[in-house]
Amino acid sequence: MAQSLHLLWDFHPLQRHCFGTIEMNPKKIILCPECDLLLEMSSVEEGEKLLCPRCGAILGAPVKDSVEKVLALTSAGLLIYVPAIFLPLLTFDAAGIESSGSIADSFLALINTHFYFTGLMVFLTAILIPLVKLVMLFIVAASLYTGRSSRKTAVLFRLYHHLDEWGMLEVYMIGILVTIIKMLHMAHVNYDVGFYCFIGLLAATLGSAALMDKKLFWDEIDKQALAREQKEGILPCRRPEPNNGPPALSTQGRP
Repeated sequence: MAQSLHLLWDFHPLQRHCFGTIEMNPKKIILCPECDLLLEMSSVEEGEKLLCPRCGAILGAPVKDSVEKVLALTSAGLLIYVPAIFLPLLTFDAAGIESSGSIADSFLALINTHFYFTGLMVFLTAILIPLVKLVMLFIVAASLYTGRSSRKTAVLFRLYHHLDEWGMLEVYMIGILVTIIKMLHMAHVNYDVGFYCFIGLLAATLGSAALMDKKLFWDEIDKQALAREQKEGILPCRRPEPNNGPPALSTQGRP
């Protein structure tokens, strides 16, 4: 089924007004991450998308059972992480001489040949950071699924987004494919267990990111953390809401 695209044409972009004020609900105000257009969020159903009217960036795309899907994928990724990293990926047979290696072997080979910086980058982007991302997202999804989120869950989720650009398993996969193409006419290539585990790890990592409803995650974290704080008698610092409607946002001086 084709997804319905909801453009935000009926909202109030503040950039279109030079003077005066516009009353908007502060809880529904969003900022386009691409063009900084200020908009008021609208409800959207699962399978639909909200697009920025100016640049077309996706502002909202609800996913059905997002928490459960992310939890399942991160669990699968953690289960196959060790064989994907430490088992041989490929075995090359050239003139009766066989050679094989894993991702961990490539890191050790770079260190042993004194390519310390390159080895460090391989260790961080292909070994450490993907594991940290999977663990963080698993903890966040498990906390939401069990209803035990707290402010620490929000910190983990924020750190996950900061590390998102540093996990480069897909780049390593491209390097593996280039190696296979170059070696096909020179040697016989055998695909080992580690290769299939690595593909599964890559699929779990990319799938968990694609099926994650960020807005749902943030809303549930805030909701569960607030309920937990109220249960423990902690009063969070929140701005009091006015009795005469939402505050007006000034647009004076905006082009």
